[in-house]
Amino acid sequence: MSLNMIALKSLLTKEVNRFTRIWMQTLVPPAVTMSLYFVIFGNLIGSRIGEMSGFSYMEFIVPGLIMMSVSRTLIQTSHRHSLALSFSTMSKSC
Repeated sequence: MSLNMIALKSLLTKEVNRFTRIWMQTLVPPAVTMSLYFVIFGNLIGSRIGEMSGFSYMEFIVPGLIMMSVSRTLIQTSHRHSLALSFSTMSKSC
């Protein structure tokens, strides 16, 4: 087995184990945030705006809200990994 496949398997195993431990922290906050945006912007503000290029405001804003949630989760996850890596490196060097 090549070194890259061993590294991939190791990383995949580590990430699956991490996700099963903290799945609530990974999935619930983005879902709550997106739901609040749907309620606030979609129902309260969207009813006053009307249609945009033949689409209702809710149809217009949903793809952007989904992408915002996905990108925010990806950024937070990568930031968490970089912090974990830097702290594990620091603790090994001490």
